[in-house]
Amino acid sequence: MDTDTMIRELERVEEKHKHDKVFTGQLNVAQMAHDTRKRLEELKPYEDTGLDPEQIQELKERDTANAPIPSKVGLICPICGERAAFVDRFCGNCGQRFEED
Repeated sequence: MDTDTMIRELERVEEKHKHDKVFTGQLNVAQMAHDTRKRLEELKPYEDTGLDPEQIQELKERDTANAPIPSKVGLICPICGERAAFVDRFCGNCGQRFEED
C-alpha cells in the first residue's frame, strides 16, 4: 500500500471513529489514526529520496553548524575528529557545516 492510500485510509478510520463514546480499553482509535496520519504526512516528502530515517537524521545533524575545535595542530572537526580542511565553510573530510565567524 502506498503512502497516499495509507493516509486516505487513516482519514477514513479517523472520521469513522471520531464520535465513538466507548474506546477499546485505553485506546482512542480516532486519535491513533489522526496521529499516524500526521506522521505519514510529515514523512511523505522524504519518501522518494531513497534515504532511510537514520540517513536523513545524519544529514540534518551534519547540516547543523558546529564550531571547529582549536588544537595545537590547528582546527579539528567536532564530528570526524580530523584536522579541519575548510572547503567553503564545510569540513573537507566529512562535510560537516561550520559556524560562520
